[in-house]
Amino acid sequence: MPTMPAQFQLLAAWFQARVGLLHDEDNRDRGEILQTVVVISLFVAAAILIVGILVTKATDTANGVQTQ
Repeated sequence: MPTMPAQFQLLAAWFQARVGLLHDEDNRDRGEILQTVVVISLFVAAAILIVGILVTKATDTANGVQTQ
């Protein structure tokens, strides 16, 4: 089997190292992304609930106001 020149060997080794780092970063970030999505969705659900309560109270108050 013919050998590759040193520059190509260096390039191949660098590329394999970069691919390995990307795979490591992908595996490490998956849990953090999932955790972030869960926390943000909980905040969004709480905000929707609070707005719903405020709208209900405002509607009840507006319906209770007597007009002429």
